[in-house]
Amino acid sequence: MDCHMDEHYISENDRSREENNLGMYEKRIAKHERKIYDLKNLISLGISLSSNLNFESLVESILFSCMGQMFVEKVAILLQVDIDEPNYYIHMAKGYDDNFEDKKIILREDSPLVHYLASKPDPHVFSDLIKTRSVADNCEALKLLEPELIVPMKSKNMLNGMIVLGKKMTGEPYGQSDKEFMHDLAKFAAIAVENSRLYLMATLDRMTRLYIHHYFQERLLEAMRRSRRRKTSLCLIMSDIDHFKKFNDTYGHQQGDLVLKEVAALIKNNIRNIDIPARYGGEEFAIILPETELSDAITVASRLRKEVEKHQFPGQDLPLHVTISLGVSQYNPEIDHEKKSFIGRADSALYKAKNSGRNKVVAHK
Repeated sequence: MDCHMDEHYISENDRSREENNLGMYEKRIAKHERKIYDLKNLISLGISLSSNLNFESLVESILFSCMGQMFVEKVAILLQVDIDEPNYYIHMAKGYDDNFEDKKIILREDSPLVHYLASKPDPHVFSDLIKTRSVADNCEALKLLEPELIVPMKSKNMLNGMIVLGKKMTGEPYGQSDKEFMHDLAKFAAIAVENSRLYLMATLDRMTRLYIHHYFQERLLEAMRRSRRRKTSLCLIMSDIDHFKKFNDTYGHQQGDLVLKEVAALIKNNIRNIDIPARYGGEEFAIILPETELSDAITVASRLRKEVEKHQFPGQDLPLHVTISLGVSQYNPEIDHEKKSFIGRADSALYKAKNSGRNKVVAHK
């Protein structure tokens, strides 16, 4: 009888061990399946990010990728973008209130936190990071972001920026697999951001931060082909600062450069993201307006004219004022067989505006 009891006991133990082994096996399988799933996602994201040279679109894709993969509501990215401004600032954020963009968080390039993240480019849990004495003061600046995880973006031995992740919607802490995924994603993101940044720098006019002439010509040709193929409207604005040579002779070239920069900023602030503003040459600007009827393009040009006219340009004891003239044309595939015709009609309208008194908008009908 005792022998039967022993056999029964051994049998129960064997079953228990088998169940435990099966449970461990299933857990290992689940872990490997999750790893494969993450790797597939990572490869897909890496390909997507590396093929996107549009800087703003790329940054937005990085943030949405983080939100979708980590199940977070709030995410922000601090970047070092401007050659003339080497510090790190919030370039884009998702999940925060509408007024959040007015609150600038800037980390100096030489700050202890930046040096620390550059030397330790693994993801850092914020509650641990803020306990690190050497960087605690810098971490205080990031509290506005309600951070849970800080992920450095490093490529070519340079810290390009950092991704700041808020709490997970599940309420769970970030696990090791989360950190590993974000570490790999940040590598892809850092390389993609650097490539896109270099491309952006190569296509932007250094002074005005508008697109250069060559880039404008390429994008205009693309826009014309797209308009013709999709049968959508397309307009072009050409503008010129009135009496700019006289202004330069009177106030100097440094003052003239300041006017160019601020007029460019007014242009960028008064057009859509899909519009393409360029420095056409000297004091002349061009704006490509996709999917825009002539009447709407005239409205945009009129708004720009008024904004420049009322703007107070600093640099002297008293604010200075300048005006601009603008010419508008709408793409017509029947007559605009090449860019030269389309640009020429906008340019012709511009010179009519200048010859009829300046500070005007003229459209080529």
